[in-house]
This record gives sequence, C-alpha cells and structure tokens, in this order.
Amino acid sequence: MKKLWTAAFSAMIVASLAACGNNEEKAAEPAAAPAETPAAETPAAETPAAETPAAETAGVPTAEELLNKAQEASKELKSYNMVADVDQSYTLNGEETVSKTSMNTDMIVDPISAYQQITTESAGTKSEIKQYITKDAIYTGMDDQWTKLPEENREQVMASLESTANLENSFEQFKSVAEDMKVTEEGDDYILTANLSGDKIKSMASKVLGQSGTDEESAAALDQMNIEEMKLTYAVNKETSYPTQSVVDMTMSMNGDAGEGTEMNMSMHMVMDSTISKHNEIKAIEIPKEVVDGAQ
Repeated sequence: MKKLWTAAFSAMIVASLAACGNNEEKAAEPAAAPAETPAAETPAAETPAAETPAAETAGVPTAEELLNKAQEASKELKSYNMVADVDQSYTLNGEETVSKTSMNTDMIVDPISAYQQITTESAGTKSEIKQYITKDAIYTGMDDQWTKLPEENREQVMASLESTANLENSFEQFKSVAEDMKVTEEGDDYILTANLSGDKIKSMASKVLGQSGTDEESAAALDQMNIEEMKLTYAVNKETSYPTQSVVDMTMSMNGDAGEGTEMNMSMHMVMDSTISKHNEIKAIEIPKEVVDGAQ
C-alpha cells in the first residue's frame, strides 16, 4: 500500500507543485473589463461586434508562452509560502475512507529549508505535525514532543525537498500538455485550464518519479493505475508571472495483485487546492532553541 500511495501522490504533484494563491477576491470582482471594449467609440460599420472577442483574445498569451514566462520568473523565486488543502476519498475492496489534509509551508529555495504545519483528519481522528527542515537538521513535532531525524534519513528528505522546492522544473512538465490548455483572464491573473487524459498524466508522473529517485516498485505501481480524469486550473500573475493558484481534481482507479494472492480493487478521488504567496518575502528558517533543546 505504501508504494501505491507514493505513486498516486506523485501524479498529483506533477500537476500541482507550481501551485498557488487564493482567487476568491478576484472572483468577486465585477467582470467589467471585457465590457470596456470601445464599441461606443467606433462605429458599428467599421468594427463589427463579432470581432470584439477575437481582438480581446489576441492580447492573451498562449499556454506555451505563459509557461515559458513563468519558468523564467521562477528562476528569481527564492522563497514563498504554500498552502495546500487535499480532500481525498478512496474505496479499497469495497471499504470507503475519507481524509482531509492541510499543509502550510514556508519554503526557501537556496539554501533549501522549510517550516511546515500538516493537519490530517481521517476516520474521526485528527493529527497535527510541525517540521523544521534545514541543511543541518530536521525536527518533527507532534503532541508537543520534538524528535530529531537521524542523519541517514535527513539526507533523503533533503534530496526530495530540493527536487520539488524549485518550481522551474515543474513548468517543463506542464509544457508537454500545453496544447490541451486554455488560457483566459481573471482579475490580475491569467488562468490555464485543462482536462487531461490518464496517459498524459502518467507520462508526466513517471518523469517525476525518475527525477526524484523513487524506486522501480513505485514506478511499476503507477503503471497499473487508470487515471480516468484530471481537471486542472492554474493561475499566473500577469505582472510577475509568479504562480498564484492551482486546483487539481483527479479520479483514478487500480485493479491488480496486492501480493500473497490478494486482489486489490481501488478507486480514488482527490482534490488539491493550493495557494502560493509571500513571493521572496521569507528570508530565513530558524529553529527555535526550545525545539533543539527539547528534542529526543
């Protein structure tokens, strides 16, 4: 099962890593911009009304152009805050489980370091974890008790974090499905939307598994998955080209041999709503003295 969830979450990471910002305020703004097309200033005979949408669309970059700009901008992104809410429901051999996870992460790209708070609710149980991750040590806190991660495990965590913290690489993966993306405008953002097929998502996820050094067993588990549908909404700020929001809605299933003659029939639905803010505002991740002194 551990291999199964590693592969499943890798597919989610592909679409949501470059994630980011809350668009609720933007959505509440009056949609007056399109109506400002100067129809009143131009005689109808000279500028037919039917040409207005084409003129507006012409000013919007293509998905590939937008991803290229975002990739270049990400090279200047040294730190950010990411908040991700993940709602997940899955049915395994007829038994359904529902869980909610919230992750709030302050990330510094170079030198790689992070502070994160993770809250998970499942089957009536709630857990809260805090982590300080730096080049010198990793401390995990639960129930007011802190533990220092052994050195051999720290190196593995740091390598994984480094591969995901820099958003530049994730944009390269998105380019492979740029032709499936539609670009619109909303407030201060360009919005990319797409409905992607399982094969394309599995291809991107396989690349991520390889880049992150994930073992062959997890990659094999991914091959057995049927990613039925993936809806992606992704926002990029018009001025800075920094990511501001992503929403990923994915449905997948898996049928196969779970080992020891046991069949596995699983279906899963995950929605990940991510926001990113505080671009280049976080200067350092410092571990409090009481955490270091009290760690076991």
